[in-house]
Amino acid sequence: MNRLQRVLLTALLLNVLNTGYLSWRYVALHARWVTPGTGLCSWTRGIDCDRVLMTPQARAFWFPNALLGLGFSLGCLVWWLAGKRLGAAYQHHVIRTLVFWLGVSAVATLWFFWLLVHLDALCPFCPWHHVLIYISLAAAWGVWRRTPAPAGHAPVRPLAILVGVCVGQFLLWPALWAVAFSRGTLLP
Repeated sequence: MNRLQRVLLTALLLNVLNTGYLSWRYVALHARWVTPGTGLCSWTRGIDCDRVLMTPQARAFWFPNALLGLGFSLGCLVWWLAGKRLGAAYQHHVIRTLVFWLGVSAVATLWFFWLLVHLDALCPFCPWHHVLIYISLAAAWGVWRRTPAPAGHAPVRPLAILVGVCVGQFLLWPALWAVAFSRGTLLP
């Protein structure tokens, strides 16, 4: 594994951990399992993840931003690790697709940064998701530029299965949240 691949893997792993914590904290706050203001990033009144996670802005498209970020980050990590195992015939497509979706996410983070500066409190963990997306994108771009295109076409089935796994787990997180919300386990 070369240096760019290590940077990409590290950024993807850190993003899964970051969004995993924020997702757990969001759910724990809305299920009343924890007391607001007691989280790892609840430092002051102005720097408090819990205050941010309790705002309506913590949900985009009705779903919690943290869960969408977790699904995306985990999907990228699974896509990269499982895609590498498919072999050289798939590497160019795997990294090219990863670059595309990280690029889409990087553009979307601009809206989230706008939200961050308009809130009464700052979540110190939330911007790290965005920064890690940018690092992942830069590293993936570098890997893509060094990955040769295959001479022929490999079977599509392995990629289709991998797409199903990655997209399926992405959709699973908001679906679980929606079920818990509809049953009254989570408060708005």
